[in-house]
Amino acid sequence: MMKSKTLVKVSFVLISLLVVSTLYGEARVVAAISSMKGNVQIRSATERKYESAYKGQMIRTGDWIKTDLNVFVAIIFLDGSNIKIREKTEIEIMSSRVAAKKLMTLLYIAEGQVWSKVTKESNSGFHIKTPTALVSVKGTEFNVDFNDLTESTTLTVIEGEVLFSNGLSAILASAMEGASITKDEAPKIYKVEPKDLPKWQNDIDPSWGFKLTPNKSGKHLVNQSVKVSIQAINTKTKELDNRYNNEVQVSTDSDLLYTSIDGTSWSNTVNMTLKNGRGTIQIKGGYEGTSSIIVGAQNAESKKLAFEFYISNSRKKTLDAKLLKIIDKKGFSAVSQFIEGKSLKSIAVTLGEANIDVILQKVDTGELEIVSAEPVENADGTFSIVLIVKPPTQGDNQ
Repeated sequence: MMKSKTLVKVSFVLISLLVVSTLYGEARVVAAISSMKGNVQIRSATERKYESAYKGQMIRTGDWIKTDLNVFVAIIFLDGSNIKIREKTEIEIMSSRVAAKKLMTLLYIAEGQVWSKVTKESNSGFHIKTPTALVSVKGTEFNVDFNDLTESTTLTVIEGEVLFSNGLSAILASAMEGASITKDEAPKIYKVEPKDLPKWQNDIDPSWGFKLTPNKSGKHLVNQSVKVSIQAINTKTKELDNRYNNEVQVSTDSDLLYTSIDGTSWSNTVNMTLKNGRGTIQIKGGYEGTSSIIVGAQNAESKKLAFEFYISNSRKKTLDAKLLKIIDKKGFSAVSQFIEGKSLKSIAVTLGEANIDVILQKVDTGELEIVSAEPVENADGTFSIVLIVKPPTQGDNQ
């Protein structure tokens, strides 16, 4: 008979007293999210993973933004230019300041549609690129749609003038004109009737937002759970809305910040349904510092809430000594020697039992056994000791 294994992954982060930090330049802020509807996704140029965005979030040059079905987002740049990103769109934002009130901006549309209204200060400095076309702004308001299936780019000019080109030729489209381009064909220009102008950008305001209230204020101890109340808010009246009975997604912006519905299982993302506009989740931090949760839902404006976590110095010393003793006792002398001379920075249980004292006690008494213990160097110069533990093997059929 097969007996299922229970694996508990315990992550210890330790920092050498001799580590020298290297500071890297940070991409500059060029815009901010002014409005959003649904779970907008964002990632920086240095990351491969998309994360949930939130209203008011700063946009840095090199950031990618992605929207799924029924998801929209509005962005305002430092020079006052506005763009609105339609559902099922993915774009990259590249921008740099060239004067006090002027940016040089390039939007790359990998797929989807973007409406833009550009300030006079940014004329000739605002461009949109797709795999088949380049759009250079000579006026103010226009819409660009790239269809990745047909590899065609469609331009609609509402006000002003826009230069539209590919490798074959270029045209200058004026107000109430449209044009289309494919990779192998020259652009074609045509008149646009008022009834054919894009209207999606006028209806992207969310119906709901969220109010997040933790049951404890101030700093929080690492690995101790905090309850957070989630309440739905009507974005028009700004009042609590008890008619909301929909699913929300709670995600974290750190691999060592966890959330749970009932406190028995923890992960970086959970889905839950608010009843009568209310719900409660728990969060637990695994390292010292600040990290956040983001609550979002369909047709809603995402909300961010930050937490600061700490470990007392006496607690660090106690856990450090206990960990060193148990690892050495269980035959991982090479790891214990590696730990010696380094100070504990943070600790997190990423799967299973959330109480680190219980985990270490069970390992010490033999109720759990260490499967592996490996030091891993992190990008920031710290080291992690990842322990994987499970109940001891009993019999041959495991």
